[in-house]
Amino acid sequence: MPNRPVSALKAISVVATLLLCACSIPQNKLSLYQRSIQINNEADVEQILSKASIEERVVSGEEKVNLLQVQGTPYEMGFQHGALLKEDIQAMYSHVIRRIKLYASEDMMDEVYDLMAPYIPLEDKEEMRGLAHGADVPLKTVHWMHSIAEVSEYGPKKRFRRGFKQTSCSNLVAFGNATVDGEIYQLRVLDWIRDLGVQNWPVVLVHKPQQGNASVSFSYAGFIGTVSGMNDQKMGFGEMGYGDPPGETLEGIPFIFLFRKLMREADTLEDAQNIIAGAQRTSSYVYVVSDAKKKPGETNALLFITDRNRFLTFEENTHLIDEREEEDGDTYPAIDDVVYGGAKGEELHDVIQEYYGRISIDTLKEMTKPISLKSNMQNVIFKPATLEAWVSNANGEKGEKGKAANRDWLYLDLADILKN
Repeated sequence: MPNRPVSALKAISVVATLLLCACSIPQNKLSLYQRSIQINNEADVEQILSKASIEERVVSGEEKVNLLQVQGTPYEMGFQHGALLKEDIQAMYSHVIRRIKLYASEDMMDEVYDLMAPYIPLEDKEEMRGLAHGADVPLKTVHWMHSIAEVSEYGPKKRFRRGFKQTSCSNLVAFGNATVDGEIYQLRVLDWIRDLGVQNWPVVLVHKPQQGNASVSFSYAGFIGTVSGMNDQKMGFGEMGYGDPPGETLEGIPFIFLFRKLMREADTLEDAQNIIAGAQRTSSYVYVVSDAKKKPGETNALLFITDRNRFLTFEENTHLIDEREEEDGDTYPAIDDVVYGGAKGEELHDVIQEYYGRISIDTLKEMTKPISLKSNMQNVIFKPATLEAWVSNANGEKGEKGKAANRDWLYLDLADILKN
């Protein structure tokens, strides 16, 4: 598909205005030039937007995914995102905030963000500011949207109001003897809160910062954090929630921004390990990181079990057991040349064994069906060595049919995009 023309930021369209007025999000009452210290005139807007591009990639039929490339300073990348997807962002924010207000008040959302704010990297704060300005929404609304993922994994979340659901996911990296061709493949299964409906606004978001690695996040309109991604250093990144141990807190770096930091700054598995270990962590998460630059015989992937006080590292062919509950905890028997973990551990182990030695793109697509939960929102397969990816997104249908595992897949060759 040809790139959509990029023009200067204009007045809010009639459609966007109606969406904003009909929704539950606060309205922005300041002009762009009042809000922004970086933008003083229309020429500034044109110059910033000229660095970005957006195009629609067809999945099947009328189903499309926006491929958005942003470039420049953090503020500029956020502004490009906001301006080029303004209507989608306003619609998505309206849809989600209406539902979030059933669980938490505006004051509580402000309190939650305030606890996290000191630990969020400046780059990400500036990108959120640019996003708010480009999309013409209040900055606090952007902050709220970027607090939801962390709150959903926070053990004492019911104190806000009942209704937040426990979530979980699955991840695996296979290589060497486990795969059909010896190449590294990473699967990330995102099982989250389909009821929120963010899957209706999928975005493949490519960041090309002035400093740091270029990267791709499999994301949603108006969301700059990362839950699944790959960077130009041929590394793949996936995560999953992991129970609610004592001591969980919101006073730390949210995982969606820890992942952004990893993709910007990590060139190797060792870099990733050091960044996660040194972070002020919050709740309990498992991170799975692969590196296709490793030579045969070297460690190709690592799995990290983390929470506020705990940081454990596991390589391939390692038997994992939840040390907190040695008798009843989750257990993942060792499999040669595989790093894995997930919500349905037994099913995941069995399906890896079933396809062992012939794991490929096609078999990984099939594997998502038995291991995903009913909340399956998105699945991503990475081939980090070639910077290729395959993604499927849930749609608005309820039940099994709407799950990402049962939807069509979009293929993306990201090598040229990430390297140029």
